[in-house]
Amino acid sequence: MKLGKRIAHEFFQKALVIHPADQFPLLSKVHSFALTHEIELIDISEDEFFERPGHYADQTGHVVALVTDQTASKYIDLAKTMGFSLGFVPINTGGPLSAWFRLPKDIESAIRLALEDDPEEIDILRCNDEVVLGMLTLGETPFLNQRSSTYLRREQSLWRFTLYWLSLLWHSLQNLIKIKVEPVTLKTEKKEFKTAITGLVAIENDIDCAAARLLDTSISVQDSRVSVVVISPKSVVQYLAFLMTTLRRRASQARLPAAISYIKTRVLSIHSRTPMKYYIDGRPRKSENICLELYPRAVRVNMSDAYHDRHEAKDDNKDTMKVDNLPQSAERIAMIAKHLPFFTHALEDDFRELFLQVRESAVAHPHYIALMVLSSIVATLGLFLNSTAVIIGAMVLAPLMAPIIAIAMGLLRSDRNIMIQSAQTIGIGVLLGLITSSLLAWMVPMQELTTEITARVQPTLLDLGVAIACGIAGAYAYARATVMRSLPGVAIAVALVPPLCVAGIGVGWGNLTMISGAGLLLLTNLVGIAGAAVLTFLALGYAPVKRARRGLAVTASLVGAIAIPLAFAFASIYQNWNIERDTQQRRFLALGQTVQLNNISVSIKQDTIYISADHIGSEPLTRAQLLELKRQLEERWESDVVLEIGFRHRI
Repeated sequence: MKLGKRIAHEFFQKALVIHPADQFPLLSKVHSFALTHEIELIDISEDEFFERPGHYADQTGHVVALVTDQTASKYIDLAKTMGFSLGFVPINTGGPLSAWFRLPKDIESAIRLALEDDPEEIDILRCNDEVVLGMLTLGETPFLNQRSSTYLRREQSLWRFTLYWLSLLWHSLQNLIKIKVEPVTLKTEKKEFKTAITGLVAIENDIDCAAARLLDTSISVQDSRVSVVVISPKSVVQYLAFLMTTLRRRASQARLPAAISYIKTRVLSIHSRTPMKYYIDGRPRKSENICLELYPRAVRVNMSDAYHDRHEAKDDNKDTMKVDNLPQSAERIAMIAKHLPFFTHALEDDFRELFLQVRESAVAHPHYIALMVLSSIVATLGLFLNSTAVIIGAMVLAPLMAPIIAIAMGLLRSDRNIMIQSAQTIGIGVLLGLITSSLLAWMVPMQELTTEITARVQPTLLDLGVAIACGIAGAYAYARATVMRSLPGVAIAVALVPPLCVAGIGVGWGNLTMISGAGLLLLTNLVGIAGAAVLTFLALGYAPVKRARRGLAVTASLVGAIAIPLAFAFASIYQNWNIERDTQQRRFLALGQTVQLNNISVSIKQDTIYISADHIGSEPLTRAQLLELKRQLEERWESDVVLEIGFRHRI
């Protein structure tokens, strides 16, 4: 095999020229070139040659074929069997054959190359005794027909690539609707895999195709092996992620997508119980058994400099098997062959350890009780001291997160035992927190509403959003051992113990507003975390949607119920903020004096608006001016207003 740049070569003294009956103008150019270089040509029509190939091939050892993309494979097949060398003159210089073999676009250069006495051996791929020049596709793949004009012109301009991208996207979405998982047996010379796939692409010369860009390694067409991309998603979501990968314009991937496996071998057979539809260079075929076999150095063909520069010849005697993504478990194959789930379902072996951990988390062990009491003490003292740092310490100590995650798993899988045990553990923790904080509130001889306390008595929908985000993070951390270290951060973010202790302080002080406000925040956190964890475990595949319906219904009902008072609270806070902003930005004219209010605080009780603010000036407002200001505010908000104005001198 020759490498690098080619030098000028002698021409064959004699050659067969095979041509379609309607290609006399192109044939005349071949004859003109041959006459100039004293080459003897024997003209044979294509039909005559294919009827008696052996008879004509015996007349000379080199055949120049005027070919289309459809006929080239026939010549290569005959050349392999009969041993003659080949030179191609493409009838369509813009077709796939010219792209795969890097044939010159100029006809005279193509004729020169075809007649040079310098053929070289190339690998040939056959599928069920039929030559594959570009690639073979099996099943439903998101790759366009390589004979389409959209595919062939994709690299000509940005607009052409955009059109190709949109066509690929549309083709991919169509495949998503009719995608079918086929149980198959893949067998190489040394290994056999029983698996289930949705598609397969065997790449021969078309190494710039979208399938080749999915690989995390470069491939060669002259390495004595065929490169096979196996598409085997375990869920619709995984297939969608794979589709997005195919739409990226990258030379290659950093790693294989989760739905892709890669096999490089000399022989690969694919067996299915039902006939499979496949395409050889775009030509449709159907069979239950497909055999791919690579024949190294099987045919001698005149190749261009561009082909040499693109393909480095090498003898690779080792197979490559990147099959970790292949579904090989009998349970998995049966599951996806019946119906491809929306989310990837975890198998029993995959989450046995997680289930053990969840069951352990549902139990109220002595260390759980001890940590619950200690975290409640720390949190209550931190609330009294108005110390954020102390309260954060209590959040890290609190063990409430574990049973909430456990009850989420129980809801998802309709596991009554886990749900009951987790609910009991959560109830014990809440009761311990209330008792501890209420006793401390009763013992401490002061009743001061610090900012840390007041911050936890007015929950809104924003608090539910925090709880949901933390529930997702907590469930993901439990499911992925590598991120378990992030659980303290999740506990800090969601802050379960502080609202519990504020409610306990309210019990100790007999303050119903504190009890109801902090209790609502605690319920918000509990329901938000559990609900988000249910959805996260569902997305990670720890239960099928059918089995999780009841748990999802319960979760949705609880979240909906808790969202109602939070929505009212959020609306109230928004109204307060709106009044504060409007009052601060507005300049009032009270009996000839311009008044601008600062440091405004608004609260609404029943139908009355309470506004507390400062007025800065050289002299205080008179009672008449204050009444005028009050009247203007009542007109603005169409409600009774109680006004408290403080005065600060400006000298």
